[in-house]
Order: sequence, then structure tokens, then C-alpha cells
Amino acid sequence: MGMYTELVIKADVRADITEQEKKVLNFLFNRSEEPSIEELPLHKFFMEVRWRYIGDSCSYYHIPWSTSRYHEDYIFSRSDLKNYGTEIESFLDWIDPLLDNEEGSCIGYWWYEEDKVPNLVYKQGGKKQ
Repeated sequence: MGMYTELVIKADVRADITEQEKKVLNFLFNRSEEPSIEELPLHKFFMEVRWRYIGDSCSYYHIPWSTSRYHEDYIFSRSDLKNYGTEIESFLDWIDPLLDNEEGSCIGYWWYEEDKVPNLVYKQGGKKQ
């Protein structure tokens, strides 16, 4: 049994993201139909075994339910998962260029079950390819 990490994200979404990216965001945060392998972006996040748990997984070690919503111009999500690999780090790397927040602004946090304080997440300023 592993430890859980809570992930909270509150961010604005760029208007020019692709239909492919919208489909993935709808799956992760609105639990719509899962994209097929062919529909997934080419990014290391989608090679993580547990990528699907972002936005939907929950445990009784944090708040025992997830709350997530993606709308055309924003995302809010609170979930937790066992971050065995680098699921959270890979997710943040993938989503950063899709966000419309100012570089350096706080867009959330991740909090490992045994840590005393959370790790804040900042918009890195990654450019959309």
C-alpha cells in the first residue's frame, strides 16, 4: 500500500487549445468518454500507468471525494492518488502550456500524505507547441 498525494488545481484554460486537448480535459475533469490511444497527445504524461486518476481518484486520507470541473475557460480540480511514478509531475508538465494564467502565478498545490505542508504549483510559462 502506498501513500496518497492530494492535487488541487485552479487555472484558466487558453482559448486556442485543440479538440484533442479538450477531449482529454473533458475526460479527466468531467469524466466524459475516455479518449482512444490514437486520440491521446504525444506526451510522457500519457505513458504513465495511472494518468487516468488525475481529477477523479480519492481516498479517506484526504477529503473522501474528488471535485473536478473543466469548462471552456477554466479548470478546478481536487483529487488524490498514489503518485507511484511521476504522474503528477508529468501532468503538470503537460497542462502548463494549455493554461492562460500569468507566468509565476499560483495555480494550486500537491500535498503528500506525510508532509507537513503542501508544495505550491506555479504557472511555468511553457509555450503551447
